[in-house]
Amino acid sequence: MNYVNGAVFVSGKKMSGYTLTSTLLKGYRKAAVDNARELQYEAALLLANNHFSRAYFLATASIEEIGKAVQAFDALGRNVRDHEISTRIRLNFQDYSKKISAAVFPWLLRDPDSRDMVSAFVESLIDAKNTSEPALFVGIEPQDMTIHTPSSLVRREQAEECVQMARTIFSYAAPHVLDGPYKVRTKAEDDFFVMKPNSVLNASSGPDFWQYYIACMKSGDAAFEAALMDYTKKYLAKNEKYKGVDLGGLEG
Repeated sequence: MNYVNGAVFVSGKKMSGYTLTSTLLKGYRKAAVDNARELQYEAALLLANNHFSRAYFLATASIEEIGKAVQAFDALGRNVRDHEISTRIRLNFQDYSKKISAAVFPWLLRDPDSRDMVSAFVESLIDAKNTSEPALFVGIEPQDMTIHTPSSLVRREQAEECVQMARTIFSYAAPHVLDGPYKVRTKAEDDFFVMKPNSVLNASSGPDFWQYYIACMKSGDAAFEAALMDYTKKYLAKNEKYKGVDLGGLEG
């Protein structure tokens, strides 16, 4: 049996239906943290010896691993016995952009003022991933048919930044997932978790929903997920408006 980035392979066949348990998630969380720590150490060695592209690659791999640890930590508070929820968790373990975004969550939780800088860094990692690992492989630029090599694309400054960012991300995430208590999620939060992004956008984009959400907040319930799920069930699914309010020219 082999494991590749959150997916399980048996005799060369991908098995996506493995059963999630708290024991498995806790073990996965710790293993991912340990591997992230080792990758950081190796990235620093490569950087010190002027292997910039490989240092960059291992630093990004370290961030990806810590993202998996954060995902596993979050999953401990979810109803993993539910098929939709467990499926979404397993898919997220294989989604590079979701792993990278999860990795920086503990940092932004503690230091929200860093959001713009961290978001720009995350975006740069995702863009780089979409070009077939330029830090590792030779490639061809289709527009002018030039050949690019890792050493020509990853500069010292990029490698240094990535290694340092991996250290900082780890310093926030490791204690968050190993020492902190996980949040037990409500059913509304779990339902929101499995919603497709387009469904969330469609449900929350109209002024009618925001009137409903404002009413929820005034009544002391500021949970966005619960408000969205209640609104979807009570009004959107029935093609009705909140309290039958005619929004007239407010729409659009």
